[in-house]
Amino acid sequence: MASLSFVNVCKTYKNGLTVVKDFNLDIKDREFLILVGPSGCGKSMTLRMIAGLEDITSGELWIDGQLMNMTSPQSRDLSMVFQSYALYPHLTVYQNMAFGLKVHKVPKDEIEKRVGRAAEILHISHLLDRKPSALSGGQKQRVAIGSVIVRQPKAYLMDEPLSNLDAKLRSQMRVELAKIHRELGATIIYVTHDQVEAMTLGTRIVVMNSGVIQQAASPNDIYENPVNKFVAGFIGSPSMNFFPVWVARRGEKICLEFGKNKLIANEICSKRLVEDGYVGRRVYLGIRPEDFHEEGPEEQKILFDVEMKEVLGAEILFHGRINREEICVRLSPNVKAEPGERLPVYVDMDRIKLFDMDTEQNIIYV
Repeated sequence: MASLSFVNVCKTYKNGLTVVKDFNLDIKDREFLILVGPSGCGKSMTLRMIAGLEDITSGELWIDGQLMNMTSPQSRDLSMVFQSYALYPHLTVYQNMAFGLKVHKVPKDEIEKRVGRAAEILHISHLLDRKPSALSGGQKQRVAIGSVIVRQPKAYLMDEPLSNLDAKLRSQMRVELAKIHRELGATIIYVTHDQVEAMTLGTRIVVMNSGVIQQAASPNDIYENPVNKFVAGFIGSPSMNFFPVWVARRGEKICLEFGKNKLIANEICSKRLVEDGYVGRRVYLGIRPEDFHEEGPEEQKILFDVEMKEVLGAEILFHGRINREEICVRLSPNVKAEPGERLPVYVDMDRIKLFDMDTEQNIIYV
């Protein structure tokens, strides 16, 4: 397997458009790294620069201690899985998986061994004699991944490989990819815009926006300690609620006020807001949908107008507004509020996030 390192990498087109800016990142051997972000953020371009399919405008790409900027794609010993299945329709599953090995003149017995092992890992041993036209979407994607696995490259590059599958198949394939990573001990660099895939698959997540790395950390760190408002809003489903609030001192307490709602900040938040000079200023308050509760102290209560609810069996998502601000709250199915009603909920003040109004950086980031 391989380790990779980006040093001040940039990608700029001839028209002056820069799609990746000052990209610095070390990818460890055997890591499952996820590049995630909205469409157009530069994540697929970054993957294509690793593969050698796009030139690097400036900066350096190192793989296992060797500079790769001028190395051809076929000499990098990397394998890439795309969104499309890219299977030869006239060849069987076995022949599709073995094709690349035959091109590289791998001995026949070794080809059989590698294809058999990959098919076993992917649960497609019974499909080896079929042609792609006789396969389902999920089976085709397994074959495409198998065609890459058999090569045993230094690293696997995957560009939204599950995007063409339905929700159930995506869930199943996420499990399979996690198993593959464990069994192969492979270095995998995986691009997606789906943050569920990012949170469930990655050992580390790199959140990108406008060609710039916003944060690189473990899934738990990204979720619990987002560096800024963009990361906080992008990671999490449903996404975090944001409210502009006024920071006020009321006696010995620091309050967060918006509309008729007033929340008492806890000791850690109060100390940071006072020390950093936020009293008498506005900040963004961030609350995840699951950090609302049905009961709690009066000083943590807020009221919002319910506009819609989604009954999801084990939980209900209530959508509504506080003043003009949209809000989504996740509660148990015991809550009986209906659209048009005003619903009281209680905020877990130990779980809130606060962001600077100008820089949008996390005020309590540690």
